[in-house]
Amino acid sequence: MRNFIIAIFLFVITFCGCDNSPKEVMIDSFEGPLNKQTVDYGAAEGSSVQVSADTNIKMCDAQSLKIEYDLKPSGYMWIARGYNLDVKGAARWLVKPQDIKWKSYKAISLEMYGTNSGGVVAFDIKDAGGEIFRFIIDDNFTGWKEIICPFKEFFPRKDWQPEKATKNEVIDFPIMSFQFEPRLPGKGVYHFDCVKVIKKK
Repeated sequence: MRNFIIAIFLFVITFCGCDNSPKEVMIDSFEGPLNKQTVDYGAAEGSSVQVSADTNIKMCDAQSLKIEYDLKPSGYMWIARGYNLDVKGAARWLVKPQDIKWKSYKAISLEMYGTNSGGVVAFDIKDAGGEIFRFIIDDNFTGWKEIICPFKEFFPRKDWQPEKATKNEVIDFPIMSFQFEPRLPGKGVYHFDCVKVIKKK
């Protein structure tokens, strides 16, 4: 009887498809120095952007990522963290991409400190093939808010893709990096923290 119970237990563990991965995995909480050596960021066409660590407005651990920007009508900017970027020191995720069980997760979440400015931020992810996918965030709230970005709601960027990217319009895991891009002209400040992969849809 005991052997029968053990056999049943082993069968269930092997074939039930049970997922024992954690409900969420923290990717980046922006600890340590945040500068040109640890964040891939820049601006063009007369725009400007600066990043720094903010120890006063924060959600996870000791600090958040603070973005101060001045976006011109014809300009653009980017603020990226992760792997395969021009700034190699930006590869400071808490977990390497290949160590995440991506099939277990449905979305990326992040904390954003809103100022109800009416602004728009594009949140981009770059997949294993170098293709960039986009999710749009509206700054229509005040204070910290968890922004859930389901993978199924990301769409391929149509305005620009890396020349060598595999452009198949399918997210090929693992995701290698993420970036923020303010989209509406004007000056402002954004704070971000607690970037995770999560199981909830």
